[in-house]
Amino acid sequence: MKRIAAFLLAALLLVCALPAQAATPYRTFTLGVDGDLVETQTAYEPVRAMTRFGEETLKNPADLRMGPDGNLYIADTGNKRILVVTPEGEFVKEIGSKKTLKSPNGVFVADNLDVYVADENGRTVVIYDQDGQVIREVERPTHPLFGEGSPYKPTKLVLDKRGNLYIASTGSTNGIIQISPNGDFLGYYGANTSTVSLLTALKKTFFSQEQLSTMAGIVPTSVKNLTIDEKGMVYTVSQSNDTSTLRRLNVAGKDTLTPDWWYEMNTAVAVNSSGAIFTANANGYIMEYTSEGDALFIFGAFDYGDQRIGTFKSVTGLVAADDYTLYVLDEILGSIQVLRPTEFTDLVHSAFHLFQEGKYAASKEPWTEVLRMNSLFTYASTGLGEALYREGNFEEALEAYRNGGSLQGYSDAFWELRSDWLHKNLATILMTIVAVVILWQVIKFVNRKTGFLKPVIRLKEKVAALKPVRQVGWAFMMLRNPFDCCYGIKREKRASCWSALVVLLVFFILFVVNKYFSGFLFRSVPEGYYELLNDFFTVFGVFLMLVICCYLVCTIKEGEATFKDIFIGGAYALMPMVLAMPIQLVMTNVLTFNEQFFITVVQVVAYGWTGLLIVLMLMYLNDYSFWQTIKIIVLMLFTVLIMTALIFVVYVLISQLVDFIASIYGEVVYRFVKKV
Repeated sequence: MKRIAAFLLAALLLVCALPAQAATPYRTFTLGVDGDLVETQTAYEPVRAMTRFGEETLKNPADLRMGPDGNLYIADTGNKRILVVTPEGEFVKEIGSKKTLKSPNGVFVADNLDVYVADENGRTVVIYDQDGQVIREVERPTHPLFGEGSPYKPTKLVLDKRGNLYIASTGSTNGIIQISPNGDFLGYYGANTSTVSLLTALKKTFFSQEQLSTMAGIVPTSVKNLTIDEKGMVYTVSQSNDTSTLRRLNVAGKDTLTPDWWYEMNTAVAVNSSGAIFTANANGYIMEYTSEGDALFIFGAFDYGDQRIGTFKSVTGLVAADDYTLYVLDEILGSIQVLRPTEFTDLVHSAFHLFQEGKYAASKEPWTEVLRMNSLFTYASTGLGEALYREGNFEEALEAYRNGGSLQGYSDAFWELRSDWLHKNLATILMTIVAVVILWQVIKFVNRKTGFLKPVIRLKEKVAALKPVRQVGWAFMMLRNPFDCCYGIKREKRASCWSALVVLLVFFILFVVNKYFSGFLFRSVPEGYYELLNDFFTVFGVFLMLVICCYLVCTIKEGEATFKDIFIGGAYALMPMVLAMPIQLVMTNVLTFNEQFFITVVQVVAYGWTGLLIVLMLMYLNDYSFWQTIKIIVLMLFTVLIMTALIFVVYVLISQLVDFIASIYGEVVYRFVKKV
């Protein structure tokens, strides 16, 4: 017993002496079905941080590349050199010196191990051989097309297989500078675009060129960083807040990548031999995309001073090895952090590679395992759907696509299922239609001979003669003859506010049903998400505001319609949409993206018809001419804008008043409790 107790005590002391395993200092996310971020298993774990390389340290490093020899090449800007180290952090050599380099901000290694260095302050590109000897320099282009005022301050660069240089220059809004192997200027390549809006146009008209150059959105942003893949596609990132923050440029400089999700202010980009794309942004986040631009993982965190491995302050370089190991260069921390994929991430990559190779059946098992580990990993559902679709298992593929939120995949699978169903049931459908038509004709014939439907017809006439039914039914007159309908509303009192409310209520119910029960392909809200109270205030609130504003404007412009007339006429003018929404609901549940045109036609007809009825209703009720009515509508919309702004201001003032009262109340309670 003494020996056992001694053994257990020794084991306990040994466990206590072991260093604690720190948890990953960040969370990992992927995209959910609705485009929201969903937390998932850790994708990449930080392994180590390298700050010393032998006796060498980094000072404001600006770029990082992995050469064909497997070594890491670091643009050590503060020390004015290129530092070459092994992936394990062992010093190999340094290239360049303070005599030849002023500010090495970018580095690239050719297949023959020549090292290309972008020297920003030196305003040149210096080319070294593998022994560190200067081969030549690429100075500022003298070609007239380059432009006398165009800046030439190289910051980052890549080299393609043909020997052409692609240089990103500080302040260059014309795009990447392209230089031939002989040093000739070939032109600008892949320029970013600026967003054109009414405000932008006004600024360009009235502001000077100096003022415009300092305003975001007026002048295209310059490329912040770039890389190149084995196929010669150039990847660029820019510190912008739109899709131009990540682009993949072909030989013609056209963007061939549309990421489904992106972070703003990207500072680094990398791509490995499998086509996986990685970006890092100024807030310490790293994103992994597939070769098609689908976001796989979002992870990382900003270093607020705790200096934990896996947090970053200013990522300026990023390398993605073929085994998905990431090397992250941090300018402020002066370190290279190494991150390795987890078992979960390896499983995702394995499934994706099998699918890319056309091994769809083999990819099903890893996709299924990924979903077992995390059922919310939508990309796995999409991948499983693709595999099932290519197997011809369209029913299961449909469900997988739905879980993955893949609209196009769902549309394709639904098309196949619908085609199969029609092939099996077309004859039955046609026979049913023919049988219904024949049965109807037989009923009509028998009724003419015997009159057995007379009780039903009399009941129908009695119901139609009821005043509420007649008033609601008068809304259909707006579709057939707007003039007679408006005359009946204004002069003959054939409608009431209650009948208008019934029409509005029917419109609201159809609006809600269309919003939440449309087909998966055409639904505008996530499944299981309902906001009925908000919908109620939106429909009835907007309608009431329009009626009030219209009545005020018509009263000022000597219109003849009363508030009641406009309220009833406006409700009845919605009849085209009331009739169109059930049709649209059915179509969204039976059509695919290939027939989306038919839904668009129904919507255009309904909206156009409703708009025309509103114009005619205002004309007839107020005895206006056509152009007077158009002016009234413009004034009404302006009044709505003013009323909306007024409501917003009142809301803000009330919110501030409530906050002020709450703060005073809290202070009084605090002081009272303190005294007690």
